[in-house]
Amino acid sequence: MSARMPSGRMEQYRRILKQSSRLFHAVQAVPLPETTDENYTPALAGSHVFGPALSGFMLWLLREAVNSGKKRLYFLARDGYFMYQAALIFCERLCLPLECRYLSCSRYSLRVPVYHLDHESALDYVCRGGIGVTLQKILARAGLTAEEQKKTADCLRLSCGFDDVLPAGQLTAIRRLLANCRVFLADMDQHSGTAYPFLCGYLRQEGLLDGVPDALVDSGWVGSMQKTLDTVLSRLGRTQSLSGYYWGLYGLPPEAVRRNYHWYDFGPGNGLLRKAAFNNCLFEAVFTAPHGMTVGYREENGVYLPCYGGISEERVKFIELLGSYILAFIRVFADQTAAAAPSRREIWEARATAGRLLAMLMKHPSAQEAQVFGQIPFSDDVLEGKENFLAAQMTEQELMENHLLFRLFHRKSVIRQSAWYEGSAVRDSARPRRHIRGYTLYQYLLYLDRQLRYRFGG
Repeated sequence: MSARMPSGRMEQYRRILKQSSRLFHAVQAVPLPETTDENYTPALAGSHVFGPALSGFMLWLLREAVNSGKKRLYFLARDGYFMYQAALIFCERLCLPLECRYLSCSRYSLRVPVYHLDHESALDYVCRGGIGVTLQKILARAGLTAEEQKKTADCLRLSCGFDDVLPAGQLTAIRRLLANCRVFLADMDQHSGTAYPFLCGYLRQEGLLDGVPDALVDSGWVGSMQKTLDTVLSRLGRTQSLSGYYWGLYGLPPEAVRRNYHWYDFGPGNGLLRKAAFNNCLFEAVFTAPHGMTVGYREENGVYLPCYGGISEERVKFIELLGSYILAFIRVFADQTAAAAPSRREIWEARATAGRLLAMLMKHPSAQEAQVFGQIPFSDDVLEGKENFLAAQMTEQELMENHLLFRLFHRKSVIRQSAWYEGSAVRDSARPRRHIRGYTLYQYLLYLDRQLRYRFGG
């Protein structure tokens, strides 16, 4: 695209980018298609928002890792895919003494193998909340086949349908029933026990027992994968607890050691305003890999390989398109960083700028951004298969039900939710700003409550 004909959205992003001279200098070197091109919106977002955001994260991550004596970083699939690609570029350009590895895993591939070790933790996890939780989703989380799910459902004799969305309050009752269902526990344990040796073999193969000073890198949110990996690795003889570097954490796993969890943008007890302006579902949908989720592991000729779920060709093409502009920015920025090392002030300046860029796209998307990113297939569940659009189609009434006042005074048992509410509001409503204000207030108070609970041990 010609620099003489910038779009209005580009100008908005560039005004923010000027707050970090390093980021602004780099973005001017990334070419864009014409505004009339169908790829313009993802190209603009990749080069002007997600590329700068990832670059800021890399500056912080690599400095922290080197200063703490780490020699190896494990980037967790799939959120860590572009983080891994970016780290390889930075480490090469800056000649850093860090080895970067991509660890194929998911909440599902790590959790299923350990269910048989601790039924209480297993039941807590399979009966966790989420968007559109159904009995079928709960039983699929446990690793049960379709036939086994039907068998357990028949034993439970619930009044709700197999695919009915469950109120959050009903999950506790279902957990209690499953804890006493021998059929369910036997099937879950059988799948878990079979999967466990393959997970152990893969982790050994990838060097997590080598004794090298290492750490995990991931998007974050609650750090549960680090906790699960720690449990498995300690059983295999690892004596050093894992450390993890994250974009952000809303909370920590029970009994987690605080010093082993490091965050960039926000943590369990801080960053309230940044949390209210951030959407972790959109972050995951963008920073993902062009392959399906890890559903388990297999062994071939002594080599352990990850098993990936399916992913559509259209989805792969979009990820690769968006990623090409993210990495184009990364290469320019890494070259400039190699020429002049950033100061600590510049690192935190880049973080503040990245936060404002993400807040603009996530909280106040343009109509084109809401359309393009809102139609990404997305599931917040541990096992994919029944994805909805990232920005679910919503009526005015459904949008209103997500406002703070409606939630306080109406107390509906099931409220239709969207993984990216703001995208739904901009695309589906004539009054998006009103809905976004109401929803933001709800989020703000929700995160305030969580922060206070974290700080005071509630």
